[in-house]
Amino acid sequence: MAEPASPQAPVLALERLSKSFGALTVTRDVTLDVRPAEVHALIGPNGAGKTSLIAQIAGALAPDAGRILFAGADVTRLGMARRARRGLGRVFQISNVVGAFTSLENVALAAIVAGGRTFRCWRPALSDRAALEQARAMLERVGLADRMATPAAALSHGERRALELAMCLVQEPKLLLLDEPMAGTGRAESERLTALLAGLKGRIPILLVEHDMATVFALADRISVLISGAIAITGTPETVRADAVVRQAYLGDEEAV
Repeated sequence: MAEPASPQAPVLALERLSKSFGALTVTRDVTLDVRPAEVHALIGPNGAGKTSLIAQIAGALAPDAGRILFAGADVTRLGMARRARRGLGRVFQISNVVGAFTSLENVALAAIVAGGRTFRCWRPALSDRAALEQARAMLERVGLADRMATPAAALSHGERRALELAMCLVQEPKLLLLDEPMAGTGRAESERLTALLAGLKGRIPILLVEHDMATVFALADRISVLISGAIAITGTPETVRADAVVRQAYLGDEEAV
């Protein structure tokens, strides 16, 4: 009898990742993966170690032990720029938006960089018709078609988040690492961003780090809960919601979740 076909290899896999600063252990033997086309949410209370873990995934912080596999390769010792060139798209932790540039200019520059084209100053670069067409299409995709000529500094907080997403998507990443995209947004903006991300489901794998539980439970296919630097549970939203340890440590008794 033939064996069942094995599932597709994860786009991102963390294998027993650990990190300490002196006597303080911030990541404890973390193992998780992000499968093709899924949204995998990482949640946990303040101080759980999410920031340190994301820094290790992005390449800003080297782990003490364990491996990080991305797109079929071991990237544990690669820096941020080399991981980005391999297709790791990191959004929202540190904004790379230029406030004085329009939305169109920001996305066009991202497209030029992604295409490996070089330029000495930004004005000549913006005569690149292909980049401008890519930028226009991406701004329409994220709902900023009517804000193309608006300087990024004049955008609302939620619109700037959408712009940052457009700048990442135009580079055609293999995985999106979204670090608290709803932080600082009001309810209406959060709902708009959640709908935007929902439109990406099935098209690109996403690792979502988020405190907004309404967004997490609306988007996630699987959820990993990080507590004291270690993964307490990984499972479906229903499994995580029902777990007594998780509810006590993080979710509480809020009906909203």
